[in-house]
Amino acid sequence: RKIHQGCYGRRTSLFPSTKCGGAIPLESRLELAHAICLERDPTVKNFRSQAIKIPLSQIYHCYPDFLIQTIDNQYEIHEIKPNIKSLSEQELDRFDKVSMLLSHIGVTFKLVDQSCLPSQKQLQQLIYWYQRGHARNWSPFEINLATQILTKKTFKSIEQIFVELQNEDLDIRIGDYLLFHGVISLSSLE
Repeated sequence: RKIHQGCYGRRTSLFPSTKCGGAIPLESRLELAHAICLERDPTVKNFRSQAIKIPLSQIYHCYPDFLIQTIDNQYEIHEIKPNIKSLSEQELDRFDKVSMLLSHIGVTFKLVDQSCLPSQKQLQQLIYWYQRGHARNWSPFEINLATQILTKKTFKSIEQIFVELQNEDLDIRIGDYLLFHGVISLSSLE
């Protein structure tokens, strides 16, 4: 389904996914938070938004929010909702139908709500690390070297990470990359 960007009253965006090799259109902040989680998840190989149309009857169909391919070439469909507990019986029945249809072809269906997603503050931090950390492609050698250097110590601030990387003549943005992917962490955030 085509997502029209810039519609009045909607929070659409384009997420520049490294895993997908291009911009992924999103319809809400919840979808952005989920896209960030998928980008961080090492088991996710690729994902698309609004990628498939599932017919439920001759007149009804649905467009799930995300189609995901895992590294073991399995597929998952995710639907993002603000709160699963507040869904009506009719909506829950519809999602049960979708889940049963997909299970027959070996595709997992998941309903995801904001309780499983990063908070607004966490999301802003992850977006910042993502933008800086993916400004260029890092070689496996650079990633391994930075990981070896940074996992030996505990850091309370990102400035300490940057100083450590500068002392080793490494680009400081690799620290953002490692923080985004959860390879290292800040003790102040735990």
